[in-house]
Amino acid sequence: MLTEYNYDLFIIGAGSGGVRTARIAAQHGLSVGIAEQRFLGGTCVNVGCVPKKLFVLASQFPSKYYLSESFGWKYTTEPKFSWQVLKENKDKEIERLNQIYDNLLNESGADIMHIEAKFIDQNCLRVGNKNVTARNIVIASGSKSNQPSFKGNEYVIHSDDFFSMEKLPNKILIVGGGYIAIEFACLLNNLGVNVTIVNRSNQILRGFDREMVDKISQSMTQAGIKIHLDNEISEVSKFNDFYNVMTEKGYSFQVDKILSAIGRSPNTENLDLEKIKVETSKNGAVIINKNYQTSVNNVYALGDVVDRFQLTPVAIHEAMSLVNCLIGSPKQVDYENIPTAVFSTPEFATVGLSEESARKRFRNIEIYVSSFKSLSSSMSKKRDEILLKLIVTKNDQIVRGCHMVGENAAEIIQGFAVALKAGATKQIFDNTVGIHPSTAEEFVTMRSITR
Repeated sequence: MLTEYNYDLFIIGAGSGGVRTARIAAQHGLSVGIAEQRFLGGTCVNVGCVPKKLFVLASQFPSKYYLSESFGWKYTTEPKFSWQVLKENKDKEIERLNQIYDNLLNESGADIMHIEAKFIDQNCLRVGNKNVTARNIVIASGSKSNQPSFKGNEYVIHSDDFFSMEKLPNKILIVGGGYIAIEFACLLNNLGVNVTIVNRSNQILRGFDREMVDKISQSMTQAGIKIHLDNEISEVSKFNDFYNVMTEKGYSFQVDKILSAIGRSPNTENLDLEKIKVETSKNGAVIINKNYQTSVNNVYALGDVVDRFQLTPVAIHEAMSLVNCLIGSPKQVDYENIPTAVFSTPEFATVGLSEESARKRFRNIEIYVSSFKSLSSSMSKKRDEILLKLIVTKNDQIVRGCHMVGENAAEIIQGFAVALKAGATKQIFDNTVGIHPSTAEEFVTMRSITR
């Protein structure tokens, strides 16, 4: 297909979406180039979901250690945690994943350029110190952490910096109440850090089912995490090795780390989009149509940079859909019933509608709720209560929402996401034989309507 262009397709950004686009396009016979100035795999692999999950797993061992005593285990020494060992092993794992991405791209036939790319015109990019032309260009440059605006904001670290901290802090203040803030708060608390959250909203985890969030919030408070809502940081000052933090409501804190987790914005700076007049929203997100096409007909965008769903699996689906569009067999991504998880303590996973959203969309719904103590903590003084919830529309009995707070929630909800995607009814759930004893069986044995 190559005529007057260097490539049929060039991709800016080698995160999960960009890499999948390059691989699939190359497999279809297109000549492909891809530029990444930071690291292969993007935010998720390097400073996001993968290292975060590794650190969450590390933080769960103390609880398992003490819980094991109720199962007859006794130890002669107390366990000791090494932040340095965790960091070093995490780095080795990320290096391994980076190499896998590099191999996948090389094996696909795509050309990898580890350097910045920016637009000269709609078919030409400045890649490092040379010009590269392409018939079509994909913007997959991901997102970046938002910087707070309070005085002393230069003292905060972001989620991108967290995994390279030299040592584990004794006291930390986390700004924000979204899933990133909550996950970091829980894992740090599990590792023995004194954690305070300050969030300007009157609730944490906005947009999620409130009943489930209330359970998480209660558990966090019981674990010793201090949550300050309806409040904002007004000023941060440095004093020796500590930071003094003042809030709008007059509270003051002295901590040795401040983590800002107030969301992420599309990474569109330094691309020179204005040169080709690509339309963006107020927060910099690239505006696209259903085929991922921007306002410039041969320029496309996907993933975090379009700010629809900042989730790696969504970007991967978008990549495959985009390539199908380019080769003439379009297939749209279905954004309904996308499962997601918050790796908090306790873990939270969900697919479908929250109760609040369901009540706005449907006239009559039925809510099924079940809570019980987990089997793993049943012989101990620890109270790990599991909370399950189904949301069903009354007239057709279709299950519209499936939510869980408790151990292994993500693994369990992933399976039920298939059922919701297939349009399963409550009767199908009821007719399914459960696996006993298991937490998941409760989803197919709930018979009484809660409200």
